[in-house]
Amino acid sequence: MLATYKYTGKKRRSQLVKSESNPEFTRETFTLLAGSGAARAVTIGTLLAMTYGVSAVDVAQAADAGNTGDGVLTLSDPAYTNAVKPGDYTVVCTTGGADGVSKFRVEDPDGNHVGTATGGAAFAKQVRFTIAGGAADFVEGDKFVVSVAVELGDATNKVVEWDPNAADGTERIWGVSLVELEAQDGADAPGGLALRRGDVILYGAEIAWPAGITDAQKAAAIVDLENMRMLVR
Repeated sequence: MLATYKYTGKKRRSQLVKSESNPEFTRETFTLLAGSGAARAVTIGTLLAMTYGVSAVDVAQAADAGNTGDGVLTLSDPAYTNAVKPGDYTVVCTTGGADGVSKFRVEDPDGNHVGTATGGAAFAKQVRFTIAGGAADFVEGDKFVVSVAVELGDATNKVVEWDPNAADGTERIWGVSLVELEAQDGADAPGGLALRRGDVILYGAEIAWPAGITDAQKAAAIVDLENMRMLVR
């Protein structure tokens, strides 16, 4: 009886990508963030997330011209956490009064409730600031806007594996790796290449889903990819 041998080679891009409109448009290079305590590795089909470098993020604030309260919102340094999103955060007074009494509802650029800020106390969820009362107390409806601009092409941005259970920004899909790449402990690894946008069709069976991902998380990820015009089939 003849012996039977099974050989499993490295995954190829063609196994992941069923259709791609224009590689010059759909693909981007990336740098893999250094490992922390151990090497960090991605493979073809790994879903990726981006961490923003310091020089990539610019934050500004403005008080609504119609505010009754004459207090101020002062940004912290840094003025954001890793979970920050680009766009306008709204900070609206829901309970008027002086410091320690006034309350402000903070919503992210998508309209999601981030948290409640209290006058005179530091707020540090996605955006970081302190609201201080003035001579005239804040009243319900007084408003500030915290604007966040992110330069996605900034050289200080780094890429890591997507983590659906995170709350630091790495729960947002940035792209899909087209290469095998390893970053040693403490050393970033340039040379990454990823699918960033469509029109692309991916073989779903070739996506390297994270260990322990739930069906609901996988379904949500597929929707996010489709919103980036990367269809999973």
